[in-house]
Amino acid sequence: MSFDLDALPTVDSATRWTVDDVSPIERIVIDVDFADLAEQAVALAAVGRAPESIGVDDMTLGAATTGLAQLADVLQNGRGIALVRGFPVDLPDDAVAHVFWRCGLALGTPVSQSVMGDRLGHVIDVTKTDPHARAYRRNEELTPHTDPADHLSFLCLHPAETGGESVFVSALDVHERMRVDHPDLLARLHRGYRWSRFGEQADDEEPITPHHIPVFSVRDGLVSTRIVRQYVEIAADEDPAIELDEVDRQALDHIDATIRDDELALRFTLQRGEAIFANNFTTWHARTGFVDSATGPNRHLLRLWIDGSPRRPVVDDIEIFPGSVGIRPQPGRMPSYETTVEVI
Repeated sequence: MSFDLDALPTVDSATRWTVDDVSPIERIVIDVDFADLAEQAVALAAVGRAPESIGVDDMTLGAATTGLAQLADVLQNGRGIALVRGFPVDLPDDAVAHVFWRCGLALGTPVSQSVMGDRLGHVIDVTKTDPHARAYRRNEELTPHTDPADHLSFLCLHPAETGGESVFVSALDVHERMRVDHPDLLARLHRGYRWSRFGEQADDEEPITPHHIPVFSVRDGLVSTRIVRQYVEIAADEDPAIELDEVDRQALDHIDATIRDDELALRFTLQRGEAIFANNFTTWHARTGFVDSATGPNRHLLRLWIDGSPRRPVVDDIEIFPGSVGIRPQPGRMPSYETTVEVI
């Protein structure tokens, strides 16, 4: 299929941003009153209810209603990024998880983040026991990427002793800049790449996507994004028929370079009780490497991948596992995969 630059819709300026638009970071802070949720969470945790067993009728939003409605609007219709402070992290851990989970339910449906079926994820470094763990369970730098769900959120329970800085970029702003400055590279990103499924495919699925997953795509007049460069590189490494040429690498390098651009990259380190929420189809996120304290506590974030309500219209080829949001659970398996390609 030929690429028609002139046919691309113009991205709404209200949905794209630069650092000047979102700095200082207080510009993206949304106030949420957690008092009612905290009280209910303590009661539910006390009787042994698991956070993932909680439905919308089990916890009323109460005072949090207004703030969470504003958050949903920002994610779906606005800049696609918001910071929420003041999560009641001094409650028992299970109660904190209940509050975070219920906030996720206000935005949609939390989905599985790995073959373990974990809908409430724990972002920690497990490489001492699993040297081939997937990226979110490692402490290395993560380059710009998206997750396979409409929205993502991280709640900081404990920051690292050093490092662990979050970096977010408006992919939609990059798209519009490339339309002017690098149309040849933009065309390649709209064509996309075949991806490794990183060993998380079912037995009847191919280890590499048979289709190209577009880095940028358009449906119903909306531009959306999806990228994990390492999965592209692994696919090319494992299948000799897949070749990344110079233009491919220039396009991917251009994405990686955005986190070093002070005009594009919003940088911050989540502190205890802070949660970042972002739209996976409009933003890229990255993270610097980190070092845990020798005496603890270690860096620990709670994570949600959320199937939005309503869902953003996207092309079918954007899905790694067609017909599935997130990663399908596969009992007995772990999100671990040995590869010759450095996974960051």
